[in-house]
Amino acid sequence: MTDLAAIDGFRCNRAAAVHLADQINLYHDINDKVKENPMKYSFSTFLLACFIVLNGCHPAHNLSAGLRWSSRWKGHVYPSEQKIYVDSVSGATVVFATTSPAKDVNLYFDLNCWFRDQSCLFFTSDRRGRTELFGYIPKTGELVCFSPDQEEKKYWFATVDFNSHDVYMSAGNSIISWNIDLRFNKDSSKVTEVNVKERIVARAPEGKSYISELSQSADGRYLSVASATHNRSLHKEILAVDIQTGIHKILCCVDDSFPISHVQFNKYNKYLLRFSHDSPIVKGLPRIWVVDTRKPGVLLKVHQQEPGELVTHEDWWVNDQLTFCGGYLKEESDVKLVNIYDQQTRIIGKGSMWEGAKPAELAKYNWWHASGSRDGKWVATDNWYGRIAIIDIRTSHLRLLTVNHRTYGKGEHPHVAWAPDSKSVEFTSNQRGNADVVIAYLPLGKWSDPFSK
Repeated sequence: MTDLAAIDGFRCNRAAAVHLADQINLYHDINDKVKENPMKYSFSTFLLACFIVLNGCHPAHNLSAGLRWSSRWKGHVYPSEQKIYVDSVSGATVVFATTSPAKDVNLYFDLNCWFRDQSCLFFTSDRRGRTELFGYIPKTGELVCFSPDQEEKKYWFATVDFNSHDVYMSAGNSIISWNIDLRFNKDSSKVTEVNVKERIVARAPEGKSYISELSQSADGRYLSVASATHNRSLHKEILAVDIQTGIHKILCCVDDSFPISHVQFNKYNKYLLRFSHDSPIVKGLPRIWVVDTRKPGVLLKVHQQEPGELVTHEDWWVNDQLTFCGGYLKEESDVKLVNIYDQQTRIIGKGSMWEGAKPAELAKYNWWHASGSRDGKWVATDNWYGRIAIIDIRTSHLRLLTVNHRTYGKGEHPHVAWAPDSKSVEFTSNQRGNADVVIAYLPLGKWSDPFSK
């Protein structure tokens, strides 16, 4: 098994590793010769050897080099259907990336759904008669279908590599990687070609199935996934899967009396992973659990729940903190923040509760999902009425960003999440009568004052 703590910084793929070993040997050979005969071998030769060695290791965005791909195909490009307006509540620019009658849904809020360079936002769509992986191209407004045309295999649980143009998903009993190459015309006004390559990253251990979504470790080396026996009647395992080699490492095991969900690597600390105890509250079993990958099997309980307390929809944030939503009274749900080490929990986005209020009334002022921006400045949250709010972490000042993106009691959940640059959020809107993918840009100039409305 691979040591999860090993090899920081650059990542070398398998083919590059072999080549790198040869280059290191070359480096030492030249170094020895320089020492033996400095007149014959110049210092510039020595520097050239150093350069060769350093270039044998590739940054994470070059993951696809040297890997073996099992199939290739062309994606389809669709013309822009985006609609843009300025929100009357906040002055935010709101972009409906999709406006067709199809069901277009953003990825779950704790998963990465952007390329780091923000050239593509990923979502799912049923506009071709089945749920498939699509992308929105911000600089052209175009949509792209990445799924193969004639393929019986079903894909689900997609997450985007934060450092490369790769996407990972489950397919049957395998974890699949797609490498996506977007080609543009000379002035970048149109997508001219979409090339997709597929490979199998890993297959589930014998007699077991993958049962959870995927998430990527902060150093980009591993995917987290849960597995269980085929009949799901015995124990379950949470695994770290090496993206390059497909090797599994067991991080922890639980039995069938311990339902789990929301398995997620920390987006900022490569050693931490959390998961949820997904069942009615049991005394002594809080919802949030954390494992340090350097200490497999050792579990940390986070935020001891009180009887009847709601704790839900957790997400990693900066400084090893977790956002979540919950409260102590029925229909009450605040946005909260907990530090996993000192267990201090604080409310950063207050919900509401008053005597005699009906659930439909309370739902306007209580919160359901929350996620923090990568720059550590903001927390976004949503509710059952499709209100999207932003919390300024300097003061816990909560401002509405945009509203009316859901009708209470029906429609997709917004699942608000952040773009990599922390300047916009994406979510699913039902404002137009069906599910659409929307991006809302924070009015950052206006909000430089933490007390501005």
